[in-house]
Amino acid sequence: MNRSLIFCITALLIGQSEDATLTICKDGTALIKQPVGWAIPSGNSYVTWNSLPIGIHRDTPFLNLEGVTIISQRFNDNIFTGTDYFKKLRGEEIQVKPKDGKVAKGILLEISSGSITISNPSGIISFNRNELEYFKSENEELDTPTFNPFLSWDLYSDSEKIVKGELVYKSNNFSWSTVYRLKMLNEEKGELIAEAVISNNSDMDFEGAKLQLVEGHLNKPGTRRPRPERMYRASAMESEIKIAPSMDEEELGDYYIYSLNDTHDLEAKENITVRMYGPLDVGYTKTYVFENSERRQKEEPLEVRLTMKNTESNGLGIALPGGKVEMYSYSPAGGLEYIGADNMGHVPKGQSTTLTSGRAFDVIGKRHVLNYDRQRKSEEAVIEVQVTNTRTEPVNIQLVEHINGDWIIKHESINYQKKDASTIQFPFSLGAGETKYVTYTYRKEWK
Repeated sequence: MNRSLIFCITALLIGQSEDATLTICKDGTALIKQPVGWAIPSGNSYVTWNSLPIGIHRDTPFLNLEGVTIISQRFNDNIFTGTDYFKKLRGEEIQVKPKDGKVAKGILLEISSGSITISNPSGIISFNRNELEYFKSENEELDTPTFNPFLSWDLYSDSEKIVKGELVYKSNNFSWSTVYRLKMLNEEKGELIAEAVISNNSDMDFEGAKLQLVEGHLNKPGTRRPRPERMYRASAMESEIKIAPSMDEEELGDYYIYSLNDTHDLEAKENITVRMYGPLDVGYTKTYVFENSERRQKEEPLEVRLTMKNTESNGLGIALPGGKVEMYSYSPAGGLEYIGADNMGHVPKGQSTTLTSGRAFDVIGKRHVLNYDRQRKSEEAVIEVQVTNTRTEPVNIQLVEHINGDWIIKHESINYQKKDASTIQFPFSLGAGETKYVTYTYRKEWK
């Protein structure tokens, strides 16, 4: 006796995992360590595990069990999909029920992710799958469908026992990112909070999961490993750093792993936000930057940049994972206002990071090329930069000038610093309501 198959468009089955440990990387993958246990008889036995996400890497699962011999492991990902199943029924009669229409019967000609086409005495009719209540076949029996991949093992034990261990595998559809919130209390001090946004885009719920977050670029087969220019090994002192109780930090080779102390429920298609550390009292240096190159002329507000040292004396001294930094300041009325955001790369202990919050409305720069002379084998330009501070307090200014090629500077009105082969800087302070003019000449010569 055949049973009727009905496929509902909205049907969804989600697996579930309990007490697993998820080590999540920023590349969209996670290492999952799932506790398992079975009561097995003496001799040969067969066990299965079907609580697996669809994004599992099929070449990664392995089972750690004590007291038994694992003879073989099988992986089956022949999961049920309505499209694949009904493709096998081409040429057979099916029924199609539109949401706002009558049932139509006909021979199945074609099925795709977006449409179903049948043939009946009225002609050839195509239906939008999103507009269907259901479609079905009464002539085919469906065995118990498998909606998730599953693993099975052949085991051997010398006695009847309860065995425990863990199933380890990798899976796609997991990621995390860091969001910092910097509350600027004044021109020099602020309060920093770091939060991790963890995403489970898989089809599986995880209950009571232990979460670990990896910062760094892990090598993959077939790809070159990026040089860890900004990844440094932790010093012995780092293990003594007091971080917020919600997170522990430790070194994992050339990477860092951040372990959340509490367990969390992480449901399928869900994002959760958890505190990593903070609030931390941090200091920074605020600088107004006017950046230009060669013959460029312009007038605009200066960029506001905050330079923050990652040191214990500055309230930090921990490996800061890269992420977005949102900056806030208190208005004269006392309310907290959003003033800008910037992306920050990974900042090892002892290094510094610079953030740009936006542009200052009341600190204006004007740049003019007063004279330009180009000869067959030389080039010379006279540059004037005017900076005006209309604020009620003094500010620190940094003029950044980029010059390509072989050059020399002459007739500079204030001292400059050469940062690299194509960059010079003029640092100075500017009082409240003050305007300052900086002039210099650059000359290039070539053969």
